[in-house]
Amino acid sequence: MIFGACYYPEQWNPKDWDEDLKIMKDMGLSSVRLAEFAWGLMEPKEGKFDFSLFDAVLEKVQKHGMTAILGTPTATFPPWLYQKFPEIVQVSKGGIIRGIGTRRQACFSSPAYKKATERIVTAMAKHFGNHPAVVGWQIDNEPGHEGSDVDYSTLAEKNFRVWLKQKYKTLDSLNKRWGNIFWGVIYSDWNQIPLPGAHVASNFNPAMIQDYYRFQSDELVSYIHFQAEIIRKYSKGKPLTTNLYPSPFLPVTDMYEMFKKLDYVSWDNYPVWGNQQEPYPHPLVTATQQYSRGLKDKPYTVMEQFSGVQGHDTLGYLPPPGQIGLWLTQAIVNGANQIYFFRYRTARFGQEQLCYGILDHGKRKTSKYYELKKTIEDIKEFAEDIADSPYPAEVAILHDIENSRNYKHQPLSDGLRFAPVPFAEVGYDIELATWFAGTNVLNVNAHSLPIHAETDLSKYKVLSVPLYTMFAQDTVERLKTYVENGGTLVLGYRSGIKDKDHWMVEEPVPGVFSKMAGVEVFQFEAPATDKVGIRMGFWPLKGSKFCEILEPTTAKVIARYRDKKKFYSGKPVITLNSFGKGKVYYVGTSLTPESFVLFYRKVLKGAGVDFRFLGSTIERHTREGKRYNYEITMNHSNRYKLAGFSILKPFGYKIKRIQK
Repeated sequence: MIFGACYYPEQWNPKDWDEDLKIMKDMGLSSVRLAEFAWGLMEPKEGKFDFSLFDAVLEKVQKHGMTAILGTPTATFPPWLYQKFPEIVQVSKGGIIRGIGTRRQACFSSPAYKKATERIVTAMAKHFGNHPAVVGWQIDNEPGHEGSDVDYSTLAEKNFRVWLKQKYKTLDSLNKRWGNIFWGVIYSDWNQIPLPGAHVASNFNPAMIQDYYRFQSDELVSYIHFQAEIIRKYSKGKPLTTNLYPSPFLPVTDMYEMFKKLDYVSWDNYPVWGNQQEPYPHPLVTATQQYSRGLKDKPYTVMEQFSGVQGHDTLGYLPPPGQIGLWLTQAIVNGANQIYFFRYRTARFGQEQLCYGILDHGKRKTSKYYELKKTIEDIKEFAEDIADSPYPAEVAILHDIENSRNYKHQPLSDGLRFAPVPFAEVGYDIELATWFAGTNVLNVNAHSLPIHAETDLSKYKVLSVPLYTMFAQDTVERLKTYVENGGTLVLGYRSGIKDKDHWMVEEPVPGVFSKMAGVEVFQFEAPATDKVGIRMGFWPLKGSKFCEILEPTTAKVIARYRDKKKFYSGKPVITLNSFGKGKVYYVGTSLTPESFVLFYRKVLKGAGVDFRFLGSTIERHTREGKRYNYEITMNHSNRYKLAGFSILKPFGYKIKRIQK
C-alpha cells in the first residue's frame, strides 16, 4: 500500500525541498507525483531541454527513501508552441478558440501538436526512464476533462471526414446507415460533411452526432496510446496510467479502450469541490470508485485524494473532523492500493491558490495533516493486507459508453438532462449511480463494469443494466445465456430498441429483450422531475423521469402505478419473468433512490444474496486479505450511529477482522 502526495517543487524554493519531503515522510507518505504541468520548464525553447530542476528533486526524493510517479506534461503547453502553431488549439461547440493561458486546450487532430508531444515525451522518457526513484508514469492529466475531448476545429473536421471514410468506405453506405434520406441531407462529397456544432433550432442527425463522439474518443485514445508506446520504449518495466476524474461518464471517451494499453487505472477523488454546500452522497462516491476499479477489474490508484477545501473561484463545504480520514478509508475499502493526496502544500499563486492541500499556504502543520497522519497509522496494517486483493461481489451494474453518449445528445426526458457546468452533461451518470446506490445502501458488495468487457458474467447472481437503449447484438446474446443458465437480470426502461447505427427496431419496447422480459410497451411519457406514485405490495415507491405502461405477455406484475393524477394508475410498472433457469425484472421507470432500496430487497432476496440495511448513512463492505478477511463499517453522518452491535462516532469506521 502506497501513500503519497502531489508535489510541485517548481512552485517553491529549492531550500524548501528537503524540509517538504521530511514533513511528508513524518506523515507516513513514501511517494510523490511530479511534473504533470512542467512542459514550459522542461522545454523552454523548441528542442532545448532543461531537466535540471527535476534531476535535483529526484535526487532528494531518492535520498529520503521515497519514490516518484512522473506525469507527461501534455495537459497544457508553453506559449511559444502556440505562437508558432496557432492551429494546435481546440474550438468549442460555440466557436470559442481555446487559446493559451489555461489548460487542456490541445487539438488531438493536430499533426504539429502530435510532433511536439513526441519530442517532449521522448526526451523525458530517455532522460528519466531508468531513474531508480521513478516507479511509474502518469500520461497527460485528466484527459478529456472540462470538455476537452470534443473539438470543433478545422483540423478535427478534416480528421472526422477521414475517419468516416475509413468506417463507411462509400458515401452511399454512409447516407444509408445514417438515414440521410430524412430531410434530404444526402452527401455527394466527403467534404460536404460538417461537424455537428452549435445550431439554431433542430439538432443534427443523431447517428452523425454518435459517430462524431466515437471519432473524438478514438482521437484521444490514440493520443494516449501514442505516448504509452514512446515511454515503454525508453522506460522499460515502469507501469503506466492516466488519471480519471468525476464524473465517470462526463467525457465521451471510451475509458475502457483507453486503459487497454495502460497498466492500471487512476482516478481523482473529490467528494466535494468548489461551491458545493454538501458532499456527494457516499453511494455516488463508491459507485465512481467501483467504476474505476472495474475498468480493468483490479485494484486502482487514487492519483488525487481530497485533502482540503478545493475550488478555483469559489469555495463551499468544510469537512468536519474525521470526514477526510473517512474518505481516505472508503477509497481503500473500494480497492485503491495507492493514494496520492492533492496536494502537499497550497499554491500561493495561480489558478489553484484556492485548492487547499494537506498544508495551507505556509508550512504550519494543519488539523488535516494530523487527521490524515492518524488515519494512515490506524488503517495501514489493514490496507497492506488487502492491497492487490480482488474485491469480491455477487452483484454487478453494467454501464455502456455508447448509451452514455446517446443520452448526452438525446436525453429523452428533462429528468435525464443535467449539466451543472456547460461542458458536463451527466444525466446518465446520475441514473447509473442511483441504480448502484440501491445495492450500496443495502451493504452488498457490487461491481461496476463496462458492458462490453470480457467478463465472466456467470460469477454474478444479479446483473443490473440501466438505460441500455442502444444495444450490441453480441451483448444481448451474452445476457440471454446468463439468464438461461440461472442468472437474475434487472433491465431498465427503454432497453434494447436502438441499434449501433441509431436505427430504432420495429419491435415494441423493450425491443430485442421483449421475449426475455415477457413484456411489451406501447405507451409512455416523460414526467421529467415530477414524482409518480407506485405500489409494490405494501411498499409505496416513487418513479420519475420516464414512465412506461407495461403490457405483460408472460411476465408477472410485481408493481403498479398508484397515482390519482395519472390516467394509467393501476397499470403495471415493474414485472418479473422466468426465462430458462433464470429471471428477468423489467423496471419501466426511474425509481427514486429510496425506492430502489426497497426494490433491490426483493431482487436480492430472490437471488439468494445476503443484504442488511443499517441506515441511510452507514456503509459496510467485506474484503478478503492475505492474512484475514474483513468487515468494514463506515458512518457517513455527523452523529453517533448504531450499526449492528457497534456504535460508530461521527465519520467513524470499524474494521473487523475475521479469521480465514
